[in-house]
Amino acid sequence: MNRTLALALLVAIIVGVVGFIAGYSVAPPRIETYTVTTTVTTTVTSPVVMPTPITPPAPKCNFTPPDKIVIGLSISLSGAYTLAGQQGLWGMLAAVKYINEIEGGIDLCGKKVKIELKYYDDQSSKDLVPSLYERLITVDKVDFLLGPYGSPLTLAATPVAEKYSRVLVSWMANSDKLIQQGFKYFVMVPALASTLWRATLEMVKTLDPTATIAILHKEDEFNTMVARGARDYASQIGLKIVYFRSYPIDISDFTPIFNELVTYKPDVILICSHEKDGMLAMQQLVQMKINAKLIGIAVATSLPDFYKNFGNMAEGIVDGTHWTPYAKWSPDVAKQLGFEWLGPTQEGFLSLFKEVAGPDKSPSYHAAAGFAAILIVARAIEVAQSLDQSTLRQVFNDLKVMTIYGPFRIDPTTGGQIGHTIVVGQWQAGKFNIVWPPGAANSKPVYPIPTWDEKAKGALATPTP
Repeated sequence: MNRTLALALLVAIIVGVVGFIAGYSVAPPRIETYTVTTTVTTTVTSPVVMPTPITPPAPKCNFTPPDKIVIGLSISLSGAYTLAGQQGLWGMLAAVKYINEIEGGIDLCGKKVKIELKYYDDQSSKDLVPSLYERLITVDKVDFLLGPYGSPLTLAATPVAEKYSRVLVSWMANSDKLIQQGFKYFVMVPALASTLWRATLEMVKTLDPTATIAILHKEDEFNTMVARGARDYASQIGLKIVYFRSYPIDISDFTPIFNELVTYKPDVILICSHEKDGMLAMQQLVQMKINAKLIGIAVATSLPDFYKNFGNMAEGIVDGTHWTPYAKWSPDVAKQLGFEWLGPTQEGFLSLFKEVAGPDKSPSYHAAAGFAAILIVARAIEVAQSLDQSTLRQVFNDLKVMTIYGPFRIDPTTGGQIGHTIVVGQWQAGKFNIVWPPGAANSKPVYPIPTWDEKAKGALATPTP
């Protein structure tokens, strides 16, 4: 009887111990998963947004945070994209300065971790880009990747990032083709290329409903998407396209094309370009005195050097721009729209930019995009409390944040940008004002713009009261 009782007691003890061990081993993962989900949801859905974000309770850290976080990229510091690349780099360095010196670093696992930028000059060549990203990943072993400047170069970099399952954030490449490749680790900061002239066309339709449109575009991935998007949207809103033509990437003379263009007498001329060919197109429009009620030249127009190069002749020229110093994004706007505000206000950004670029330099939208990209990456790392690439990519899906550059929110499937919008910038009395849409504008549009002869005599693009 005693032996039977003892045996029963032993069995009960064994069952109890096994049950305790089983319960102990299952419980922690269940709590950990709950904590991660709660953190992400709270961050992106809270309607109350503070000017200085409050970091939510962090998920449990499963690693020892590094002494620094290295963000790697190639950047165009020579070649055709030099001006835009340098602007972007200045913006990134301003963001690094803000995070390291003002914020003290990224909050990671209870530690303030500073960031470092590792970059190589890709010489504006897509042929160099793949090897540079291989080096960043396998030799430099950077923690995070930003893309190069421009869609052609980013389309060369992204397959390398995908090969190693590394997140690549595109700070200034937005061809629709980038979201049509099935990339799993791609994240876009700027609005899609196909929407670049949309606000300009809406403005024209409002001011001159029967205006005729001519569209020229460079034969590369980005500008082809820009031109097709403009053509399709113009037709959609009832504007007539009278001329649509591409031109070679290495164009050195627009004269034959412009001689053909003038025979169609368009009211509006839109040139889909980058900086070098955009500057050339502007130069030859002036020389040939080809007038229109409105002239838009993509990318080049938004660079401060555009007005420095052309002076009064730049008056009235427009661009579909991602940002100007007169943009109205602020913590209050973020709160109204339900976005979390990141980083300094416009004044703070301008001060930081001049500290790294020089007091005589002015930022273009490329600088603002580079600045925003670093802040967004830092926030994603803070929310994830991890440098695991799959975890970070998932976090980007749920980020709903705003910087001086504007809103950021992506399509979870493609990584394409769906939050940021493009506005119309126009040179007026030496200032690149936002003129459309009315809710975002700091000035009224000038339409029609002064002719070349009028500007040669000193006429400015001055809005009517």
